[in-house]
Amino acid sequence: MKDKFEEYIRKNKAEFDLREPRPELWKGIEKEISIKKAMRWRFYLSRAAAVLLIFAASFIAQHVWMNVKTNIAQRRNAVEIDIPELREAEMYYTGMINAKLEEIKPLLSQYPSLEEELETDLSELDSIYDGLKNDLKDNIANHEVIEAMIQNYRLRIAILEDLLMFLEPEKEENNSNNIERI
Repeated sequence: MKDKFEEYIRKNKAEFDLREPRPELWKGIEKEISIKKAMRWRFYLSRAAAVLLIFAASFIAQHVWMNVKTNIAQRRNAVEIDIPELREAEMYYTGMINAKLEEIKPLLSQYPSLEEELETDLSELDSIYDGLKNDLKDNIANHEVIEAMIQNYRLRIAILEDLLMFLEPEKEENNSNNIERI
C-alpha cells in the first residue's frame, strides 16, 4: 500500500506543485504558528518563574529559621554570662587550669597512657559541666548548681595538681642527676 501511494505522488508531482493555497490561508497558518511559539515561551517562562519563586521562598525561610535558632542560642548563652559569680569563677579557674596544663604538657610526653587518661577524665568533667549548664538554664541562678559547677573546676585542678606532683619528683631526680654530672 505504501508503494502505491508513493508511486501516485511521483506520477502526479507536477499537479501538486501547480496548486497553491490562497494567501489568506497562509496568513492564518502563520498567525497560528506565531501564537503557538509565543505561548510556548510564556509556558516556559511561567514554569521558570515558579521554580525561582520556590527557591527564593525556601532560601528566605531557611535564613529566617537559622536566625531564630541563633537568637535562641544567644539568649541561652546570655543566661550563663549574666551571673557575675559564675563568670568570675569561670575566668579564674579556666586560667588556673590552662596554666597547670601548660606545666604538665612537657612532662606527659613520656607517658602517653597518662595523657590519654587525663584527657578522658577532663572530657568526662566537661560533659558533667555541660549538664550543669543545662540545669542552670532550667533553674536560673540556682546556687547549688553554681556551686556544683565551681566544684567541677576545683576537681579538674585537683586532678592536674595530683598529676603534677606525681610527675615532678621524676623531674627533680633528672635535675639532680644533671647537676651531679656537672
